[in-house]
Amino acid sequence: MKRMLPAILLPALLVLLSPTTAQAQLKPAAAPTATRAVRLPPPSRSHADDNSQAAANARLQERLRQPALHSEPAARPKPLSKPQARPVYDGKGRALQGMQQAGPDRVLDTRTGRYHRTVPSGDGQRIVD
Repeated sequence: MKRMLPAILLPALLVLLSPTTAQAQLKPAAAPTATRAVRLPPPSRSHADDNSQAAANARLQERLRQPALHSEPAARPKPLSKPQARPVYDGKGRALQGMQQAGPDRVLDTRTGRYHRTVPSGDGQRIVD
């Protein structure tokens, strides 16, 4: 029986002491400003800054008045050319006038206001319906 007492007593002591040792290992929380520096807002501008700003503006105006290094004007891109309207044919192969491309494989008959489905045919498009 004497041997059993230490075997029972030791785990009981460990259970009782474990919360105390766990709390002893925790460190107190640091202050929020301890990890990063405190930044203050910049001081307000003085009149000396206004004078230096005016001098900088005057220098910039002088530079803008001077002629540019290149005497030729800047190159301009060419405007995009519109694609040529492809002729539209009816089901029998006759050319139709007044048709406008409305999208891929679609044309608008400007006289009636109807849209027609088309398929590519030779140099133009042929109306299917």
